[in-house]
Amino acid sequence: MIALAATIFRFLLRHLVAFVLICAVLLFGKWAWAEWQAHQSSQAELAQLTAANDRIARDLNTLTTASQGRMATLASASLDTLTARIDTVDQETRRKQLERQKASAIGPVLKGQPIVAHQWDGMRLDAEIYLLNAERRHLQELRLRLQATQSAQARRAELERLRLVHQGLYTQWQAAQREREALEQSHPVACRLGIGGIGSTEYRQCEQLRAMQAQLLAENQRAAEDYQRQHALAQAIQPLPPLEAFAPRQSDIDALLGPLRERQTALQNLRAGNWFVRLSQPLRDIFPAALLILLGVIFTPLALKALFYFVLAPLAARRPPVRLLPDSLGELALESHLSAVSREVTVDPTHELLLHPDFLQSASIAGHTDTCWLLNRRFPLTSLASGMVALTRIRTTAPATYVVSATQDAHSEIGVLVLPAGAALVMQPHNLVGVLQQRGVPVRITSHWRLGSLHAWLTLQLRYLAFHGPAQLIVQGCRGVRVEPAHTGRSVSQAATIAFNANLGYSTRRCETFIAYVRGKQALLNDSFQGDKGFYVYEEMPHSSQHDGGPARWFQGLADSVLKVFGI
Repeated sequence: MIALAATIFRFLLRHLVAFVLICAVLLFGKWAWAEWQAHQSSQAELAQLTAANDRIARDLNTLTTASQGRMATLASASLDTLTARIDTVDQETRRKQLERQKASAIGPVLKGQPIVAHQWDGMRLDAEIYLLNAERRHLQELRLRLQATQSAQARRAELERLRLVHQGLYTQWQAAQREREALEQSHPVACRLGIGGIGSTEYRQCEQLRAMQAQLLAENQRAAEDYQRQHALAQAIQPLPPLEAFAPRQSDIDALLGPLRERQTALQNLRAGNWFVRLSQPLRDIFPAALLILLGVIFTPLALKALFYFVLAPLAARRPPVRLLPDSLGELALESHLSAVSREVTVDPTHELLLHPDFLQSASIAGHTDTCWLLNRRFPLTSLASGMVALTRIRTTAPATYVVSATQDAHSEIGVLVLPAGAALVMQPHNLVGVLQQRGVPVRITSHWRLGSLHAWLTLQLRYLAFHGPAQLIVQGCRGVRVEPAHTGRSVSQAATIAFNANLGYSTRRCETFIAYVRGKQALLNDSFQGDKGFYVYEEMPHSSQHDGGPARWFQGLADSVLKVFGI
């Protein structure tokens, strides 16, 4: 009963959790869809607003240029022409205002709503009305200035007229004065004393001249007073400041485009608070650089592989092969002609066995065992890097058999290479498991650098190590070890090569197909061996550790490349 209840409870709990997750996913999807739609709507409306702003700015610039052209033409117009233009502007303003009222009646005023075509037309009409009003104000200023200029000219003309009147009266008074003085000089008695009768002709002429002078003097004084008053009026006229060029004020433009820019600001704030924009904006900023990096990651290795496959590898194949010791014997034999999971090695009193401890499966208790710290004291770093350190050294007083096996690797097999005296074998020590050599006479190892060989640079193996016989070299190989004669030429995968006779010509050959090389199915270069007499050694397949994934493979590949440079 309890088990049934527990089963039912788990069933209900599992489906309840599934139901809650489904609801959460649907709610999140609905919310994300609404956010995305809001983002798209605001983006489209913001694009319309930007287009409207640009369009209105262009139209306003065009209308302003036309108004400025008309103002430049009317700058020297007459008073009647200015008055006629003001009347025309008033008529156009009234007509535009009627059109604006009709445009406003079509739809709601722009306040938080999308911009439509009739609203654009309404804002254009607002701009035209604003420019007409500005043009009217400028025309009125021109007319006022023209009227002021004409009034000032009239005052100056009246002042000049009064000056001429004053001057004429003074000239007449001077003429009457000269005439009276001449008459008094010719008839002094008659003119001054009236001798000969008060009614004499000379006396009456003098009196008339005196009366004329008094009248002219009085008129001259009145003309001088009139002149002074008119001169004071002329001096009271203040010069007008220079008229500013016709141009719309920025504050008026801001007020005209205020609703549009307020809506733009509101949309920008809305977009700034949208999570979709906050997430997509950084992605858009880094997208070009990320795309270039991705393309570089994809195509740079392909370009390098194409360069190596189609240029460098064929060039290396045409270079002469490397022959390290052409005068050495090309002799080598695989004991029992085959490798096995375990091999028996017989040690007699004249020989000693140096063996890696991990490969000693069983040993005779009759032998003497101690530690040999280095494979060869002349190459301490090579021995350390290849793992041939702290070796088990076995010496016997009578022939004894020892079993060598790869106890740590189920896929490795052991092969014993018999190297006679006078023969030399080029190999990398990392495949070496042990050495059966004469007691007290370590196997001789020589180092050979080939810095001028293109084969060496392409394979990144600049140094080669040659093991000289007589000796028996115990090697391991995945799935087995094979020894084959080179004859007129043989090629083998470079990853599988273990060793070859030093008298053979060693070179590299390009793999057969480019696609297999690009896909990583084959290495770029295969080892090629040439020679009438000589052998090469290889394992049946590269070790499985070379195909491991992850960072370990990268670090192992880097370490192997560094060690391969030194032939290890």
